[in-house]
Amino acid sequence: MSENWGVVEALRHARHDWMNDLQLIKGNLDLGRVERANQVIEEMVLVAQNESKLSNVKLPLLAEWILTYNWSRHLIKLDFEVLRLEPHRLEDKRLYNWCKEFLEFLESNVMNNVENQLSIILDITKEQSRFIFDFTGILKSTSLVEDWIKNQQSNGENIELEQLQEEVLVVHVIAE
Repeated sequence: MSENWGVVEALRHARHDWMNDLQLIKGNLDLGRVERANQVIEEMVLVAQNESKLSNVKLPLLAEWILTYNWSRHLIKLDFEVLRLEPHRLEDKRLYNWCKEFLEFLESNVMNNVENQLSIILDITKEQSRFIFDFTGILKSTSLVEDWIKNQQSNGENIELEQLQEEVLVVHVIAE
C-alpha cells in the first residue's frame, strides 16, 4: 500500500469523518432543519453499510485502498457502492494494482480546479464480477483516456467504455 496506516492513524481518520457528520447533524438540528438532519443520518447509515460490505468482500488490499483513498490528498474524490457480494475467485493483488493504476492515470488527466468525483460500483457474483467506474469532473484529454483504455483492452483487460465525454466517463470492467 502507498500508505501504511497504523491503528491509531486509521482511528483518527475515521473519528474525524464521524465527527464531521455529527457536526452536520447538530448544526441542522440547531437550525430546526430536522429533515436535513435525518438525511445526514440516513447517508451515514448507507456509508456504514457499504463499508461493512466492502470489508467482507475478501479482497483486503482493494478494500483497504478504497476505504482509505480519501484520507490522502487527491484530485478525485472517491466513493463506492457494493451492489452484490457473492463468493468469488478474484485476484486481490491484480485488482488492487489495476484500480490504483487507473486512478493514478485519471488523476494525471483531470483539471485540478474543479470537483472531480469517481464512484466505483462493485457487483460481485459467482458467474461474473463487474466494477463500474463512473467519473464526473473535467478531463484534460478524452483521447488520452480512450487510448489508455484501448491499450488496456489490447493487454487482455475486459473493459467496456460506456461513455466518454470531457465531463463524464463510465467504464465497465469485467473481472474473472
